[in-house]
Amino acid sequence: MSSVDSNTDNLTTHSYTEESDNEQYSANVNIMKTNNQLRELHTLIRDRATSRSDFKFYADRLIRLTVEAALNQLSYLPCEIITPTGHCFEGLRHEKGILCVSLMRSGEAMEKGIRECCR
Repeated sequence: MSSVDSNTDNLTTHSYTEESDNEQYSANVNIMKTNNQLRELHTLIRDRATSRSDFKFYADRLIRLTVEAALNQLSYLPCEIITPTGHCFEGLRHEKGILCVSLMRSGEAMEKGIRECCR
């Protein structure tokens, strides 16, 4: 048997399952569910043929989706408001305020996305 054959015999096929990946992280870690839009964005920003302006656009889109997914994990309280037409609407408000801390170099890329989603 050649060395190539013996190396391929030792390889195992890994099938991606979201459940198995989640088991290796703490309960405080939330994994975004992969969908076609996220896969496309990851594909476009990893493609060496993507122009700089397209890379920036697609990266900003991916960051905004990540920020929105993070905001969805916050605690909300039910509240009632009166609409401009005088009707009562049962909605939600954040339980507490939001505080964002930028980490130099790595977190700065997400500042624009956070500002676009939060006042």
